Amino acid sequence: MDFRDNSNAAAPARAIQDMMSGELAKIPAFSVVERAHLDSVAQEQRMSAQGLTDELASVEMSHIKAAQYLIAGAITQYHYQASGGAVPVPVPFLGGVAVASEEAHVTLDVRLIDTTTSEVVATLRQTGVANQTQGGIATAYGGFGAGKAGGLLSQATFEAVTKIVYELQDKLLGDSGAYRVLSASTKEVMCNLGSANSSVKKGDRFVAYRRGEVIRDFDGTELGVEKNYLCMFQITSVDTGYSTGKIIKGCVPRRGALVSRAPSNWKELKYAADDYGGAGGFDIDAAMEEKRREFN
Repeated sequence: MDFRDNSNAAAPARAIQDMMSGELAKIPAFSVVERAHLDSVAQEQRMSAQGLTDELASVEMSHIKAAQYLIAGAITQYHYQASGGAVPVPVPFLGGVAVASEEAHVTLDVRLIDTTTSEVVATLRQTGVANQTQGGIATAYGGFGAGKAGGLLSQATFEAVTKIVYELQDKLLGDSGAYRVLSASTKEVMCNLGSANSSVKKGDRFVAYRRGEVIRDFDGTELGVEKNYLCMFQITSVDTGYSTGKIIKGCVPRRGALVSRAPSNWKELKYAADDYGGAGGFDIDAAMEEKRREFN
């Protein structure tokens, strides 16, 4: 993974690269191979093989895991704006300056490259925006500078990164990488989307859906799958392994319904009146009951 700064604003490319690696590593189906420290790893293996290290801490010689995809990224927008005027980045000290509004914008472009064919299999662009009304939510990543400006830039970057991570998850894993509804009532949804296995945060919007009709080309190649949307919900609380959200639109989804981040055109989505399982639907409880009957 490599990020270039094309913003002409001294964007912290390494910090953004680390943020992307960290958020991708949260996805259970992804294995992030660290290339930055390969020399150190190789040196440690050589020293161990030569008997230069303690036996208790020796490292076996082994093959380094090959990557299936490479990520090439570029930072194309990175700026902070206050009082209607753009403030250069890095931002100077702003103590005592009255600002009417403060906002940060970060745009990232990412290419996903197949290491076997060198083919660019996906190109993604996402923008993150953060402003003072959002409270400057702190992230776990450093390198974005101090003060409110650094906090807003970090928050905007995090939003852009998480959008890309969800999009990569959807493109590479499809429904196999989707999260699912654990339970739901007329007001809220609980799903297996937590801080340990995703980039979810309070305020994020998600949709619950069922698989619809498979779309195929003339030669039978699967081009995609329609989604039958059930509801949209906004996250109100996040735990390690699950999250809870308030239903904004739609019906009450059943346990096992698929969950994904709300698409950019979420305002135009239409939702089913009821969740009957739908075409390609999956009812976890019914499946478990069927398995129990098979063994009895």
